[in-house]
Amino acid sequence: MIIENLAQICSGHLLKEPLVKSVSSFTCKSDKVTSGGAFFALKGTQEEISQALENGAYAVIHEQNIQTDDNETAWIKVDSIEKAMIRFMRFWVETRELNAVHLSVLQFDMLNSFKLQFKNAPLDGSVAEAFMTVAGLDAKSYIFSKNQELLEQISPQFESMDESSKAAVLQSHSIFKTTFVCAESYFKEFMIPPLFVPNFAALIAFLKKKSLDFKIDSLEKSGHFEPIFVNTALEARPFGSTHQAVIMETDERLFEKEAEWIKSYVSEEYLLILAPHNTKVSIPCKRYTSVKSLQSINISSLRYILVLGDKEEITEALEEPKCIQKTLF
Repeated sequence: MIIENLAQICSGHLLKEPLVKSVSSFTCKSDKVTSGGAFFALKGTQEEISQALENGAYAVIHEQNIQTDDNETAWIKVDSIEKAMIRFMRFWVETRELNAVHLSVLQFDMLNSFKLQFKNAPLDGSVAEAFMTVAGLDAKSYIFSKNQELLEQISPQFESMDESSKAAVLQSHSIFKTTFVCAESYFKEFMIPPLFVPNFAALIAFLKKKSLDFKIDSLEKSGHFEPIFVNTALEARPFGSTHQAVIMETDERLFEKEAEWIKSYVSEEYLLILAPHNTKVSIPCKRYTSVKSLQSINISSLRYILVLGDKEEITEALEEPKCIQKTLF
């Protein structure tokens, strides 16, 4: 890319006429700079700029006032380095014909369980992380993100799932397993709650409509409504081997939907719904201050315990030797 064009894209000012005329790559991490590359100085420290130059940076885009005695390098001053990265990503998405797609939290995490056989990248993080991903994408790649605000900044023409896509639920084997048909595909006793089937169907329909190749083994990595079957001592047992389970959820909005939905399957006397004391969920539920307090639950009369929290912490708490707790709440 021509240096003058890069400055215009970033709405920056070229401080002096450099000896170099173009750049061939783009990054905001000084240790990732390659010879002939452009470096977006996110921190703007002398240390990271020096490292970028040592690694062969031809251009430095910065918002801080920097002493620029080097006449070989292109120094591009911008008002905001973050806005400069967003402007660059917007240009890159358009010129590289990248396909930006907005997904729900559930669809985004489901997609991470798929084996996608086409050029794609998930965007889930800061502007800097998105920049590192987008700048390295091949032409016509797909970008998937649950961050609508970010997509609106870098690709105003992003696509969304068609919520009119329907699935025919043939049988609900349990709250964890469903047989259904969607987008002309048959899923027999698939490990997915009936509640999630509409989101899943819309995702499958989109991928098929775009003729994008993918494979699905399971949704185990989606990280939502994950059960750990337990005995009356709250010790983990193989899936389906007991009638009791601790169900984990990490997303507050999904937790609220799941809590309301599960009540249609299980009488409330056999159900315990738990959320951390510092979360602002709007549904009635019991509160806990520490996941270790899960050890004190008397599960003998319960069927399911739906818990909002971190999966690893909850799993570790269940695996720890049981200690005597005076009270859960």
